Amino acid sequence: MVLLLLPTVALAATPAQLDAALLACALQPVHALPALSVDRKRSLLAGEVVRILQRSKEDGAPSAAVGIAVLKASRDALWIAAQDPHIVVDDSLTEQRVENLGPDRNIWYGYYDLPRPFRDRQWVVDSRNNHTLAQVSEGACWEHPWSLVPDGLSRMRRWVSEHPDGSITDAHLDHALFAPVAHGSWFMAPVAPGEVLVAYQAWSVVGGSVPDWVVLQIAMSRVEKLLVSVQTRAQEWSPAHYTTAHAPVHGGDGAPIAPLSGPELPTQP
Repeated sequence: MVLLLLPTVALAATPAQLDAALLACALQPVHALPALSVDRKRSLLAGEVVRILQRSKEDGAPSAAVGIAVLKASRDALWIAAQDPHIVVDDSLTEQRVENLGPDRNIWYGYYDLPRPFRDRQWVVDSRNNHTLAQVSEGACWEHPWSLVPDGLSRMRRWVSEHPDGSITDAHLDHALFAPVAHGSWFMAPVAPGEVLVAYQAWSVVGGSVPDWVVLQIAMSRVEKLLVSVQTRAQEWSPAHYTTAHAPVHGGDGAPIAPLSGPELPTQP
């Protein structure tokens, strides 16, 4: 575990508020977060990113990179910063929506460009909002989980043949290894006015000849940058981007998030 400081001012959240948010997120998640020690909770309240590497003890079993922080913005702005289809969350990651299954459920293709000499990885996931958790927590916690689509590569080949001018080609599919495991979640739960517990976790088995620890270390370095960038986008980009002219983005409860700005709405700080 490595603790890194977010560029924020002191937090107002209390230990009781943090515990309440963690409890809400544990009520009925698709992919549960790891339990946090007292020291890790103290680090969160100090404005630090808590990074956790969950290594599997069995060969071939999935391991996870987890990042948790209390970020300073509204949950709506943070959700837009993490879920808006126009954003690029990682310069090394190419994503393509393959199929729309509903207002807040999609099939996504991911292509991860690994540094040489390692071979790139790809996956296809079913990405959705966990309405059940939002309901049982009375809106206190939102989760956006994703799970691997077993026949994803064959589905993606059909998509490429139907979209010859798309950004993903047969060359991508032939070059990268298909990850045998890929699932994870975003969690967001308000802890105090303008402060939200945000967690990101990704489970994987990388496959191929690359040692798992190499890709996991790359993923661990990514979660710090990912959470910091989500806070920055939520504060600076989301209010200007998600206006009355934007197509609705649905929250973790399945309801459309109200525009953050527009001709008749004040811009949120």
